[in-house]
Amino acid sequence: NFLGSAWLGILTLAVTPVQVHFLGVEAFGFVGLITILQVLLGTLDLGISATVTKVVSSDHSPQRSASADAVNTASTVYWVIAFLIAVLLWLNSEKVAAFWLSRTKLDPATVTLGIEIIAVYLGLRWPVAFYTGVISGLQRMDVLNAVKASVQTLRLVGGVAVLFFVPDLLAFLVWFAISSAVELVVYALATYRLLPALRIWPRFSLASFRDIWKYSAAMNLIALTALVLSQSDRLFVTKFLSLEALGYYSIAYNASIAISLVQSAINSASFPAFSHSFSSGRHADLLSRYGKASQLMGLVVALPCFALVFFGHEILRLWINASVADEASLTMAWLAVGFFFNAVVSNAYMAAVACSQPKLPLKVNLLALVLYLPALYWLVRHYGISGAAAAYAGLNIYYLFTLLPLVQVKVMQQGFGLWLRINLLPFLLAGSLSFGSAKILALAVQPGGQTVAVLAIGVVLYAVIAWFVLSEALRADFSHAIKRVTRR
Repeated sequence: NFLGSAWLGILTLAVTPVQVHFLGVEAFGFVGLITILQVLLGTLDLGISATVTKVVSSDHSPQRSASADAVNTASTVYWVIAFLIAVLLWLNSEKVAAFWLSRTKLDPATVTLGIEIIAVYLGLRWPVAFYTGVISGLQRMDVLNAVKASVQTLRLVGGVAVLFFVPDLLAFLVWFAISSAVELVVYALATYRLLPALRIWPRFSLASFRDIWKYSAAMNLIALTALVLSQSDRLFVTKFLSLEALGYYSIAYNASIAISLVQSAINSASFPAFSHSFSSGRHADLLSRYGKASQLMGLVVALPCFALVFFGHEILRLWINASVADEASLTMAWLAVGFFFNAVVSNAYMAAVACSQPKLPLKVNLLALVLYLPALYWLVRHYGISGAAAAYAGLNIYYLFTLLPLVQVKVMQQGFGLWLRINLLPFLLAGSLSFGSAKILALAVQPGGQTVAVLAIGVVLYAVIAWFVLSEALRADFSHAIKRVTRR
């Protein structure tokens, strides 16, 4: 998972400046609409993908035969939803353009046609989440990352080639739609090979649907509230600010996405592992996995977070240009803080849903809606994109002091203070000390072109300090993994 996420992160960072160069900031902001629509439509998932992962990972029967009917039923529902998404978004493309993209200099016909192409892209990509859920439940992360890295490389590198020969927004979107068709075929073939019980033709079992609908409904309510909370910042920027502002926000978001990719690498492995331990009745095993996953998360996400906070302007200047750095560096710093706290709390969420207690995150999300949305509106209206990012950071700090203590007490039966002392505070101090010292050095010598060297000093210093604050068990796991790779 780490290798796959690292590759996708590097690839995203590499192609973003090229996309901005050929398309311009405003058209790049339009491309960012793909992510917004994809997440918005995520409510139609109905909690199925997460339910599939839990059902498959909890199935201890030979060849997962006990979960075959449930998985095939979920597949049928997913394909029906994919068709509805593509058709409904295509038919309402003009309304979407008029509502969300009224403040743009792009040609209205181009915007409408672009949304129609995005409708095809999203419809084809929709079943991928189902197949990902199945492969994750089987804990075949090797296959999942090989497929993910391959298709994303095709999409992003191919997109750069298209822009080089045809620097046009619509041509770029058409390529995205074509690549999504390839992606769907590859994911489907890989899943059918790993799980022979999965049928190609639609198959619906009412009895299986009854068995999983309550958990699926709870997961869907969580996804719905999480959608509003996690995407409102970009939606408010799109609605109340210009498309150019959305472009700057998208650049800052893409720069901070490295933290989210690292988080995803750990979460997608920890969820089926937690579920497997819980369904087997091995609480001690669950505690061990949860502890290691939590400390590992703090270790790896603190590094990119503090690098972006202390060296955000320099990174954006080297990555894109000086004007983008001036407009987006503060926004990126706030987003990095938000992504960091979201990551460190995420294992608590994974543990709650894996242990069949989805009501805990649902209650926390419902309260967050009341507090977050008014604050976000006020900050966006007064401080623009920096205000939106600051609100997102505040939301995730809220999770640290609400969701995490609940999971610690009710699921893990441990104290919140113990978790803070082991999994958060050591890495906060290590990151602040390492990158803070590197920043002081940078200001003292005014390095200019030596920014990369000074940043590297911060990275090395953090790695050294963080290694010594790790638990002995996790250090032993690292050593074992390194020896295994070396032998291979």
